[in-house]
Amino acid sequence: MSARVFFYSFLLIGLVGLFSPLSYNVLPANAMFECVLLVCAALIVKIPKRSVIAFFIGSVLYVGISYVLMLLFQPAHILDFAQAYKAFFYIAPLCLFFGANVFSRSSAVKLLKWLLVMFLAKYAYSIALDLTPRMGSRPGLYVENNFELIFLMLMFYILRNDLGRRMVLWFAVLVAIIGLSGSRSSVLALLVLFYGVFLNRLTLRTFFYMAGLLALGGVAVAIFVLRSDGGGIQSIDRYNFMMVFLGEVAHWPAWKFLLGSMPLTPLSSYSCQSLSYYEDLFSFSGDGHCYSVILHSYFLRAVFDHGILGLLFLLTFMVMALKKSGYSRIEVVVVLGIVCSSALSVSAMNSVFVSLALALAMGLRRPMEAQPHDTQPLQTQ
Repeated sequence: MSARVFFYSFLLIGLVGLFSPLSYNVLPANAMFECVLLVCAALIVKIPKRSVIAFFIGSVLYVGISYVLMLLFQPAHILDFAQAYKAFFYIAPLCLFFGANVFSRSSAVKLLKWLLVMFLAKYAYSIALDLTPRMGSRPGLYVENNFELIFLMLMFYILRNDLGRRMVLWFAVLVAIIGLSGSRSSVLALLVLFYGVFLNRLTLRTFFYMAGLLALGGVAVAIFVLRSDGGGIQSIDRYNFMMVFLGEVAHWPAWKFLLGSMPLTPLSSYSCQSLSYYEDLFSFSGDGHCYSVILHSYFLRAVFDHGILGLLFLLTFMVMALKKSGYSRIEVVVVLGIVCSSALSVSAMNSVFVSLALALAMGLRRPMEAQPHDTQPLQTQ
């Protein structure tokens, strides 16, 4: 049942997005997928395995204690708190997927193919028709493409060996989708994915793949140049976010870099004013405060809110859970590389789409396991 909810949710919400020409999706896709993650985890109905129980307990305690400290010392809107601590919220349900073996590989591959087709169709017609400024330049099927494309690339990498002889063709479709997206963080993640798929074993064929990597590098440079508006490095928003972050932590003692700031510490009024263009990311309370979410890059946000130790906790969980799920060292490195390339620019581990990809990776049946009893929620060819 958990697999059916997971697969059908992506398919049905994606179909709605495909026929939403004026927006990413007429449905509140992000909130719906957060519900999907929780429902699928609840349907597994089991106690977390010993390998991840420490992460389960640690994340629950950390979120709970942080919430109490926030209420006592810096009361803030509950949604601001949830925004800052999502990555740690997600660890608890992810622990339930670990070793669950609930996802059929064949059904997952069918869903991946459907998604690649839907993404390509939505992105292509959005660019061609240019019905709105947003959809004509940065199309999306579910939400902003920085988030959904990371899920698509992670899913592709996890299932690459199940795509058979047409894997290269499907990879070309993925490259086309990312080329249409205009997403810089996705291009960086694509370079990591290319390495993981084609360059992780050095053979004579590697030299031909190197040519492909250089071509992708050219696409990456082109997208960065097009998105910089010709204003130099100061016109790149992520550079400005970095400068704001450095200003905020300039006088931090060493321990604060390790542990982060007090829960829900707002940025200075000067920093908020300098980033007023992003007023949609200001506090839900409407009091003019802004928090680390406005810095976009999850690395900056995590260090500010949770410290280096908090960031290491999240990364260690991913590495350990993937290795214990049977993935090789190089596979873990590639998955981590894709996620971290997202963290340079957007929310990465704080995104439900990354968590759903990790849930799939941890709950997927291994290739060597016979699957005569697989459920087949997607009966397509």
